[in-house]
Amino acid sequence: MTMTIKKSGNFGPDLAFSINAKVKAARAKFGKENVINAVLGTLADDEGNIIALDSVYNRLETMDRGLIASYAPIEGEKAFRETVLKILFADNKPDAYIEVVSTPGGTGAIRNGIFSYADIGDPVICHDYFWQPYKKMCIEFDRDFRTYNYLTKDFKFDLEAYKACQDEALKDHDRLVSIINSPGNNPTGYSLSDEEWDEVLEISKKAANKGKKISLIIDVAYIEFAGDGEQKRFFKKFSNLPENLMVLVAFSMSKAYTAYGLRSGAVIGISSSKEVIEDFKNAMATSARVNWSNGVHAPQLILVDLAKDENKGEYDKELLSLKAMLKERADVFIREAEAHKVEMIPYFGGFFAFIPTTKAFDIVENLEKENIFTIPSAKGIRIALCATNKRDIVKLVERIAFYMNK
Repeated sequence: MTMTIKKSGNFGPDLAFSINAKVKAARAKFGKENVINAVLGTLADDEGNIIALDSVYNRLETMDRGLIASYAPIEGEKAFRETVLKILFADNKPDAYIEVVSTPGGTGAIRNGIFSYADIGDPVICHDYFWQPYKKMCIEFDRDFRTYNYLTKDFKFDLEAYKACQDEALKDHDRLVSIINSPGNNPTGYSLSDEEWDEVLEISKKAANKGKKISLIIDVAYIEFAGDGEQKRFFKKFSNLPENLMVLVAFSMSKAYTAYGLRSGAVIGISSSKEVIEDFKNAMATSARVNWSNGVHAPQLILVDLAKDENKGEYDKELLSLKAMLKERADVFIREAEAHKVEMIPYFGGFFAFIPTTKAFDIVENLEKENIFTIPSAKGIRIALCATNKRDIVKLVERIAFYMNK
């Protein structure tokens, strides 16, 4: 017997965290050095230890306890919100009305975006390589989650599939939410090009010009690991949009600041209408108040301090080191995949690489017998480059190739 309502979304254990529990058990039994962990999206050093940036955690350790314990404003500290805009857009701020509301990580931003911009039964569309909580949120909120083919046979964003999914979803509905995870998509590492963003916006504008309310939620959790600044140019494209075409950007401190457990982020609203953006701010603040009350105070204050001119170089140096480490691992993965003739989805950045295969669950089961751990899905195998050193990547690809050809 169960007592929960059906839509509470009791899906059982999360696959990634369940497999990570196996990793911990294997390490305890066989030793950390004999286990390859390519599971969770957390940056680890070459010994497999989670990386926690000195620039972030030294500040946490020395921060006044009264500040750590205190409530932050519901919408977030003003300086934090201003800093998020500066960091997120750099020189690519769109010509629009923009507001920021703090959230517990990017997850909170996506949660509030879905809840506030799609009503019960309304469609929420997403590419079919996606982070599973998107779907689980929609089920819990009674939103109609639909997917479309993400990539064409030559690994380009499938614009025809996107348009067809949008058009079908809007046949019987007046509003739609579209979630796009780019750059550095989880689980593939793929990023939409500037030209693909142009096409996405053109498709959205055509629907908006017919009176439909279109909201784009852009999940940019991995943006700092998907280029050297040029990956942010697409933000400029959100200038002067139709009034009924809304953009929400989910910003997270988890990845670029190694602050996974501190749960800090923001939802950024972009609109050509002052009225629409004021409504956005009120809706996001209200949802925050009734769900988590307010964001965690300490990481907001840390972000503000790190962004100061006298401190910025300290953090930037650490971030560059992380990016270089991740790029080296990705380069090894790409090289080994090519050498072993293992097809992979083109990697543009982010924490993960992806090998498409219909044999993923069988392959992963065999890998686990060798203490090699990855994430399987119906479409293939996700590899957490962020957590795997170069030596282990070489062995990992070789063993995947072995079982793919078996």
